[in-house]
Amino acid sequence: MKISSNWLSEFISLNNKTIEHELTQLGLEVDTISKNRNDYIIDIEFTPNRGDCLSAYGISRDLAAFKNKKIKLPQASTFSHQRNNNYIRKVAPDICPEYRFMPLCDVELRAKSPKFITDKLIKSDITPVNIIVDISNYVMMEVGQPTHAFDIDKINGKLSIIKSKKDLTFIGINNKQYNINKGTPVIVDDDDVIHALPGVIGSKESMVDNDTKNILFESAFFLPNTVRSLSTKYRIQTDSSYRFERGVDYKLQEFALSRIHLILSSYISIGKCNLNKISYKSPLTKTNSFKFDYKLFKRILGIELQSNKVKAILSNLGFIFKSDKVIVPSFRFDVTSNYDLVEEVSRIIGYDNIPESPLSTKISLTNKRYTFQDRLITLGYKEAINFTFIAKNYSHNNAQLELKNPISKDKSVMRDSLIPGLLKNIQYNHNRKHKSIQLYETGKIYIKPKSKIFEINTITGVLFGLRSSSDLVSNQYNFGIDDLKSHILSVIPNSAFDINSGSTYFDDVNSFKILQNNKAIGECGLIRSTCAQDFAIKGAVLAFEINEDLISESNKVTFNDISQYPAVYKDITLITNIDDSLSTVIKEMNNNGYKYMKSIRIKDIFISKDKLQLNNRNVTLEICLQSMDRTLNDEDINKSIQRITTDIKKLYKLNIQEA
Repeated sequence: MKISSNWLSEFISLNNKTIEHELTQLGLEVDTISKNRNDYIIDIEFTPNRGDCLSAYGISRDLAAFKNKKIKLPQASTFSHQRNNNYIRKVAPDICPEYRFMPLCDVELRAKSPKFITDKLIKSDITPVNIIVDISNYVMMEVGQPTHAFDIDKINGKLSIIKSKKDLTFIGINNKQYNINKGTPVIVDDDDVIHALPGVIGSKESMVDNDTKNILFESAFFLPNTVRSLSTKYRIQTDSSYRFERGVDYKLQEFALSRIHLILSSYISIGKCNLNKISYKSPLTKTNSFKFDYKLFKRILGIELQSNKVKAILSNLGFIFKSDKVIVPSFRFDVTSNYDLVEEVSRIIGYDNIPESPLSTKISLTNKRYTFQDRLITLGYKEAINFTFIAKNYSHNNAQLELKNPISKDKSVMRDSLIPGLLKNIQYNHNRKHKSIQLYETGKIYIKPKSKIFEINTITGVLFGLRSSSDLVSNQYNFGIDDLKSHILSVIPNSAFDINSGSTYFDDVNSFKILQNNKAIGECGLIRSTCAQDFAIKGAVLAFEINEDLISESNKVTFNDISQYPAVYKDITLITNIDDSLSTVIKEMNNNGYKYMKSIRIKDIFISKDKLQLNNRNVTLEICLQSMDRTLNDEDINKSIQRITTDIKKLYKLNIQEA
């Protein structure tokens, strides 16, 4: 949209040298600024949500808030509402919830359009037509409300804003013919003659010309979706449709007509300003308000703003504060929450003026079940989902809940544990040659100690077979109690273990209670052989079963800084005996606290055939060196490696193979 700098200056003082920066900071992108004699033409690109700025007053309103100034609407005639309606028969609420019209009778259109109006229209790329059309366009560019003028004498009966009852055709004021389908929103008279597409374009049939005597001025709030669909379907883009699509101020219709009346009365005798009003309830014309959240500004922007300053900025933008609520102005359809208010304040303060600040770290606890599942999946477990019904003899528990009408014999009781279902999963997978099985399941179990039934959220896991089915035969190990306990500690780091006995599913000798804060939350260990035999499982099955509701998740999280400087990796090859415990050496070296050493690991093991009888082996250690505050140079690296190799020789009596 093109607008004159001098026109904006009528509302607020401007500096042509800084206007581009100020508008851009407000989110109004300036495409070009060109000099026009003693004026500047500013071409501004607007985002679809800023229909409120599609006028000289709208742009000035934002600039005034930026400069902490107050502006006023231009003067308008005093008007009165008339009850007599001789011109409009019907207005459909789903097309137009707010409709105003102003009849002007016995008008002499001999006067020419004022020069100040035509000059401003030309600078805005709008071609002058006649005094009626020009003043209508002028007010649209001035305050943002499109209006339309009908020649009353060319209308048959009364006008209706409805959906067409049949296919129609009309010629627009652009001299193009349009074929209108049945059901299309139109403005028609009693003879079904189209006089306009609502909010898009008028008809040549009733357009105002120099011979017009009686005029009906229309000012309305047409629903944005209605205008957008009409404009798209018939490929018509006008200044009016451009504004209606983005949403005009639904409280501006009467002012626009009274403003037209004031300007026109200076050049033509038109009598008093009498308006007619037609209104319907609509979600888009309902005053929007919500509770004001001042604390959000600090959380989002990272800076402390005084409450009075925030409210002053928003008040300058048209927002009204009432008690603890903020009322959104009728021209801001895009503001629906406090987050939008933060953006508004940010625009006015200036994004460049908001200092960088680190994000405040806030650890929020997610759903415990999802947290535990993620940890188990990381450990190699796969999720299983089983029926909540099991066979009666699985646990030999007399307190089980029997179903009166079971769907089958093996689903006759409500499960009192997730273990039977997982044992059946082990049986199924082991019979299909799976050598390493890690499964978990989450769900409810059902117990009835006395008369009341309890539903308990439970998480259960099972281990069976080899730690890894891909290991070499000589390195294959079955899962053991230590593996099970380490997995539990990984899921619940602050847990402990105690002696367990009298369990339905777990072996008395090889099982433990799982404790947290000295409170039992579950049990783990070896599954009783009788339970495993029920599923024809040969081999040890390890399991844990934990009551999720009893787990207290700790929210103490420790973060370590990550170095932004590059790491250096160095290899050292040791000549060792097969009996040397390298794991002990690596553990002690990690505990020695070498200045730049971040980690050490075994990278390679080589055993020569020639020295096989001597039980010797070459072990290559990979050492990672890294600094937190700078890039290591050769001197730093050599000193660190020298100290490490010296300790290996002296403390651990190991030889180092020279390169």
